Amino acid sequence: MTEPASPDADAGITDIDELQRLLMRSTGPGLRGQHFKQHGCVFATFEVLADLPERLKVGLFAEPKTYTTYIRFSNGAQLDDTKPDIHGMAIKLTGVAGRKILEGEEDEATHDFVLADKPVFFIRNTSDYVRFMADFAQSAPRGEPPLAFIAWLKENRPEDLPLLLGFRQQVQDSPLAARYWSQVPYAYGLGNAQACRYSVVPSKDNLVSPIPSEARGAGYLREAMTDHLTREARPAVFDFCVQLNDDTSATTIDNPTVEWTTPVEAVARITIPPQTFTSAAQLAFGENLSFTPWHALPEHRPLGEINEVRRRVYLSSSGLRHETNQVIRREPTGNEHWSFNMRLSPEELTAGINDDFKAVLAKLQATFNFMAANLQHGRATHTYGVVAKGEARCITPAGFPETDVFVPGRIFPIILRHSSPGGRADDRARDGVAASIKFFEPGASTDGDGFYDILMNAGRQLFVRSIRDFSTFVHTPDAERAKLVESGLMLDDQLREAYRIRGSFTDSRYHTWVCFEFIDKTGVSRYVRFRLINADRGPDRGLPRPEFKANGHPSMDAVSDDDRAPDFLRKDFIHRVKHSDVRYILQAQLRDAPPPPIGNHELFDPSQPWNEYWFPWVDMFEIRLNEVIDDQAAVSCLEMNPNRSPECIRIPLATSPDDYASLGHARAIVYPGARAARAAVPPPQNN
Repeated sequence: MTEPASPDADAGITDIDELQRLLMRSTGPGLRGQHFKQHGCVFATFEVLADLPERLKVGLFAEPKTYTTYIRFSNGAQLDDTKPDIHGMAIKLTGVAGRKILEGEEDEATHDFVLADKPVFFIRNTSDYVRFMADFAQSAPRGEPPLAFIAWLKENRPEDLPLLLGFRQQVQDSPLAARYWSQVPYAYGLGNAQACRYSVVPSKDNLVSPIPSEARGAGYLREAMTDHLTREARPAVFDFCVQLNDDTSATTIDNPTVEWTTPVEAVARITIPPQTFTSAAQLAFGENLSFTPWHALPEHRPLGEINEVRRRVYLSSSGLRHETNQVIRREPTGNEHWSFNMRLSPEELTAGINDDFKAVLAKLQATFNFMAANLQHGRATHTYGVVAKGEARCITPAGFPETDVFVPGRIFPIILRHSSPGGRADDRARDGVAASIKFFEPGASTDGDGFYDILMNAGRQLFVRSIRDFSTFVHTPDAERAKLVESGLMLDDQLREAYRIRGSFTDSRYHTWVCFEFIDKTGVSRYVRFRLINADRGPDRGLPRPEFKANGHPSMDAVSDDDRAPDFLRKDFIHRVKHSDVRYILQAQLRDAPPPPIGNHELFDPSQPWNEYWFPWVDMFEIRLNEVIDDQAAVSCLEMNPNRSPECIRIPLATSPDDYASLGHARAIVYPGARAARAAVPPPQNN
């Protein structure tokens, strides 16, 4: 079918590699040699179709399965999107079992497809490629076409000249609305019977509102993706297709300049869900990814000389790029997208913690993952709740520190979820109550992860002081937790205040317990806590009687004479949202940063409320709910993380598990892992 590169071809590949590296050094070795302008790197699903005919059930497509996938869209060479160019769609599947053919990376669980919006390539073999690259490496940095290669092609392969001249002539309406091709062939099976080319065909619904030509700027392709995936919150769907060919002769395999005429057949479906993909973390993730068609199963091995060129050159240029940028080149696992729009990266969150902190985190992570996947069949805590959406109007008063986000009069779409912290299905259980709010960009829909999450519970403070104390509480049997109260590790008065004699989720006041760094437009740093109160500004209702004792129990069974329905809290909230006017006020307490070094300052202590006389509550948002979300699949996907925040809000970081700030810090690290474990739980999940 195809043979290893000949000595001449091998020498040519070495020349191409050197020329590619020369080109990268002239344009910037920290950038990709080609396709360096990224429109976006999005996460998606790659679903192998069921009921494929037997002849298509090969390798990756042998059985129905869904893979978490990352897709990078790019320009081939132009920085200005309005100028014609070749455009790329690079696809990386994760969680693909089986040995791969890329030397040194055989055990990686990824599989790549590299495509462009032109069905054929303009170069046939290695010797032609060397000639092209020798000219291109000199002309491209000057912004000039490869005139010497064009002249040679006109003289020696005139039939290929239109391919070269038309190769970079595509103008897209949107990267999501274009068709893409692999151009070069791949095996389809372990034998030599068939080859294939890949293509990706967009749904007609991927382009609903194209940007008018006169309104298109240099970055309009990213804007088009943002309009579709973020502002309109629409999914983008593609058919992933194969085009089989029984002619596996060298004449066919080593001539990517000719289109094949065999049928194109869909074998998988790609779905890019609505998402915000322009966070710094997600863009950096896309820049640091490496794609090569040799990240592949043996059944789909690349064929032909052009693919042999790609094997060496792609790895070499990727190595140079990562070395220049001082970034470790690694393959993704498929869980990275849980942290894409977070304020701090996983590296920033873990850089300064000591080994003791790491050990506590590892134990908690394992426990929360186990609880989500095996005990609760859903969220590890706050398992059962109810969700509504509405809007939050910023009402910060004059004199409130200015930011680019909290602007008076600005209206944000929101989702609010109420829940029972103890994770009990029965609303009659004696427990606390919780409220979490997810903010979305003004004008956007409420699909996706939003840009800001605030997590709150009843009670002004937490019943432990640090993440070590919290871990001790979690890993102590319920019957023995009274001893933790006796020792002073658990604070029973604080725990008692978190309990509610529950009648309605709308009765309580909710507090963040932990504080956050708050940076205004001038760069002044303060600290902030939040609370949510009913819009009637009434008292905190439902507090237990003074004689009630929690004795270290965070929740208890219902009392025997409680004859209410097991889901009365959820039904009450749904009824209120549907038939009443459910409104809240989100308030903030601001506190100046103490002089450095701040260290383990008492302001971080989650077990102590801030003095309301010295640090009064200030109204920030008026919240109105108008629609219940009863789609349980959507609710299962809803995730809250205190690390998802705008630039003006940041989690204080701890060093030790005994630091007061360790609780909020730890949640930002543990929650994404628990979400990944929960995502693997088969539906329906408990909500």
